[in-house]
Amino acid sequence: MNKFIVYIFGFFFLAQANALACNFKTTNFGSPKESVKIGELIPLSISDRFGGEQLIIPMQELCKNDKSLYGTSVIHLYIENKLNRIQLYRANMEDSKLMDYAMGKYGSFNLPEGVPKSRWRGSYVWESGNDIIEYIKTDIHDGHAEIINIVSKLYSVCMADYDSKVGEWLDSQQ
Repeated sequence: MNKFIVYIFGFFFLAQANALACNFKTTNFGSPKESVKIGELIPLSISDRFGGEQLIIPMQELCKNDKSLYGTSVIHLYIENKLNRIQLYRANMEDSKLMDYAMGKYGSFNLPEGVPKSRWRGSYVWESGNDIIEYIKTDIHDGHAEIINIVSKLYSVCMADYDSKVGEWLDSQQ
């Protein structure tokens, strides 16, 4: 009987821990940017030449009780005032916390043998329900960046068009 009580207590503890976990998805895909409410914080808004507008929110504002991802920016991309992508961006940190988060939440993937995760560069894609999740680790000026892109399958065609415009512009800059 005592083991049963311990199991029930453990189940409630785990359920409570999951309820307290950080939720960086503050609104649903397709929602307008006006639906983002973060207390008194006004997110930084940046429009681009490709028809997108990004709202940039520090993770610290969204996850005050979970410091594990502090230093990460949450970037909501709106196209035609509809949320199309949520991006977690972490640059020049001496850890692989977004990799750990992605593998813990969406499933692990194999790294090449003998390559420590701090030196691995590349990307991996998962599907989770109606979402497509992509983890990227890449070199940038003076360091590296970790990125998690989350796109709803419903908006994947719109994102492909947007990414194509960005790619054409980048190619023209060389």
